Amino acid sequence: MRVWTLQAPEVVAALRDRGRYRASWERVIVNWRPAYRAMVAQMERNGIACGGAPPVWCWPGRALRPSRVRTTADLLLGDDQWAHGVCLLRLTVPPSATLTTSYARWNDYLGETMALLAAAGRSDGPASGPDEAAMDWRGVPVDAWDATQIVLPELRREWLIDVRRYPPGAETVARIESAGVGSHGPGLA
Repeated sequence: MRVWTLQAPEVVAALRDRGRYRASWERVIVNWRPAYRAMVAQMERNGIACGGAPPVWCWPGRALRPSRVRTTADLLLGDDQWAHGVCLLRLTVPPSATLTTSYARWNDYLGETMALLAAAGRSDGPASGPDEAAMDWRGVPVDAWDATQIVLPELRREWLIDVRRYPPGAETVARIESAGVGSHGPGLA
């Protein structure tokens, strides 16, 4: 299965040096962790061993449509991540290592779990049960505007087809330069 992902240069270095990269919980926004834990639990139920790590986000396809890659990158990355550096990785992964979900449903679920945390006066906690926040794990888009996303338990060197630096667009460069945003650590998980 062909997928692509946007990652920090440190991820590429880990693949080069160690042959594998697993995401770190420290890189996951605190109030997103319960939803990510639920994603990991679903992956484990599907027979995908995550080794205690959060998932690595990917998108289906070969990243051949520049407008889709740019839109995804601009929606997901902050100026600090752009300033630090971003790489586009294209991979071929075994379908058995993937969980595909609806991007729209995932974002709805993420919102529900954050609302539950806020209502409880907490910023983190265990994964919400299906009686509290239900997630449809089937990976079927909601409508024509929705897309699927694919998560992996890790990235492996042998899955990598190619990698290249992925520069920010002109508007992002101008915003970074005017704000004086610099490198603030690793990018995506």
